[in-house]
Amino acid sequence: MKLLLDFKKQFDKEINIYLDKKIKSADKIDRKGGDLLKIIKEFINIGGKRSRPAIFYYAFSSYSSQNSAKVLKLSFIFELFHSFALIHDDIIDNSDLRRGKPTVHKKYNLSTAILAGDLALMLADEIFTQEINEQEIIDLYNEFKQELLIGEYLDTIKIKDVDKIMELKTARYSFVKPAMIAFSLAQVDKNEVKKWEEILRETGILFQEKDDYDGTFSNEKTLGKPTDSDIKEGKNTLLVEKFLEKSNDIEKKRFHSFFGKQNLKKEDLIWYKQTLIKYKIDKEIKKQIINESIKIEKKLNLYFPDKILARLIKEILIYFQS
Repeated sequence: MKLLLDFKKQFDKEINIYLDKKIKSADKIDRKGGDLLKIIKEFINIGGKRSRPAIFYYAFSSYSSQNSAKVLKLSFIFELFHSFALIHDDIIDNSDLRRGKPTVHKKYNLSTAILAGDLALMLADEIFTQEINEQEIIDLYNEFKQELLIGEYLDTIKIKDVDKIMELKTARYSFVKPAMIAFSLAQVDKNEVKKWEEILRETGILFQEKDDYDGTFSNEKTLGKPTDSDIKEGKNTLLVEKFLEKSNDIEKKRFHSFFGKQNLKKEDLIWYKQTLIKYKIDKEIKKQIINESIKIEKKLNLYFPDKILARLIKEILIYFQS
């Protein structure tokens, strides 16, 4: 994903300069004053593709070449808010690993993790309020934050509507809203925006399907977290939905005996994966991802053949099919 990697290189350099300045300023308050900022910096530098800030940046760049430095700084918002969300999500899920490294609350402690997450959110809001005063963009930014937290809550209470969770936690949060904020900033025509919204929503749903698939079938080292985490947490993913559609009563009974339980046995996880394969659910979802990716690419070629954001989305679609 060349476009995304090029952006990541530029983004990481600039956000680290920004965080170093914030650390230096906080250290003047107290010699331990910059500790939380150092934790945020450490967390961001552990990994991550920077897809949300990249979508925002390239959405704006597709329609305007002005204020590129300001737009790059505004893109920090999406990574800082995402850091807040992930740090707190790991606390909620009691996760030990994030991107192959100990989670913040495991490496430090619960209080430190909560405060580091809170501070990352405050930094995002600080940048936004320094740069933006248009009410339409303010409303979009508030929706971006609130929809993610509502989606997180609905996921936590285990609602059965998988599509709604994918819509809120991934499609709108990771794809639609970052681009909508950029389009509003660049004053893009509403009809053009509507086409983008449809494409980005579909791409976001596929992103979550790919993530759920990898969360069950990928290698743990590559994934950076245990492949049993979704089952232990009782997450109603598309894989679980398909399993419950196709399995018999005896299989359902066994599944419900360990689904959402922290003491999940290795043999139950192996059985679950083997049953998914038996019903060809793994192949069905992979085929669905490939077919939907092709449809989205056709729309991009039809509506936005020369837009740099379309190039980025095509790179992401290729990743989905791997």
